[in-house]
Amino acid sequence: MEKFLLTNFLNGRTDKFHLARTTINSRDALSMHSHNYAEIFWIKSGRGIHCINGTEITIKQGTLCMIRPDDLHTFKLGKKDSCLIITNIAFRPENLDYYKKRYFPHSKTQFWSEERLPFCIQLETSVLNELSARADQWFSEPRDQLQLDYIMLYIFRLINNLQDEQSNIPHWLMVAMNHYNHPGIFLSGIRGFVKLTGHSTAHVNRTLKKHLNQTLTETVIKLRLAYASQQLIMTNTPVKSIAADCGFHSLSYFYRLFKKYTGYTPREYRKMNHKII
Repeated sequence: MEKFLLTNFLNGRTDKFHLARTTINSRDALSMHSHNYAEIFWIKSGRGIHCINGTEITIKQGTLCMIRPDDLHTFKLGKKDSCLIITNIAFRPENLDYYKKRYFPHSKTQFWSEERLPFCIQLETSVLNELSARADQWFSEPRDQLQLDYIMLYIFRLINNLQDEQSNIPHWLMVAMNHYNHPGIFLSGIRGFVKLTGHSTAHVNRTLKKHLNQTLTETVIKLRLAYASQQLIMTNTPVKSIAADCGFHSLSYFYRLFKKYTGYTPREYRKMNHKII
C-alpha cells in the first residue's frame, strides 16, 4: 500500500494546495493508497467504482466525496464503464483543524465524520455545472492560502445549502430524483419516475408538493431540462437530438420550456457556457 505525500504534488514553495482534473480510462485499478493530506473530489462525468476502506461504491457524474487523511482508497472502472473524469483538491490536515475550530466546532459530518465511509453527496446537474465552471477558473488562480480558503468556504456553503434543502426530503424520493437522469428513462415519462419511487402517483404528487412545492409534472420537466443543460455544456450534440433524448417530441415546446426555466434558449445557453469554459 502506498502513502501519497502532498509535497510531491505541490509546485513551488508558495503552493498551499493541489488542484487537478484526472481522466481514468483503464479498467485496471489505480494503486490503493492513503495520504498525509485531506482531499475533496467530484465526478465531472462518467461512472466508475470508488474502492474505499474495504468497500466498493458506485460513483457517477455529480458524486462529491470528502476524503480524510487516513482513508484508504482508489478508483477503477466497471465492466460497462468507459471513463471517469475526476476533479480533486488536496490540502494539509491543519487546514481542517482551522475550519473545524472556526466554522464547524460541533460537526460530526463532512470531513469530520466518524463513520467508516467518508462523507459523500450527490450533486444535481445544475449544481455540478456551476461547481465545474468555478473550478475551470480556479485552475488559473494562485494556489495560496487565500485561494484555498475561498474555494473551501464556497464548497462548504454549497454543501450546507444542499443538506438544508434535502434534510426533510424522504430518502425514496431523493433516490428517484438521482436516478431519473438518462434518455432511456426519460422516454417513460412521468410513469417512469413514479416507478422509481415505488409509491403511487397520488402519493408522489402529495410528497413533492409538501417538500418541494412543485407538482410531479414540474419535477419531471426540471430533471429532463437539467440533463439537457449538462448535454448542452459538455457535448456538441445537436439541440434537436438532445430534446429527443429528453423525451420532448416537439422542438418548439422544448425551446419554450428551456427558456421558461433557465431564461435562455438552448443555443444561447450553450454559447454562454462555452464562453465561460
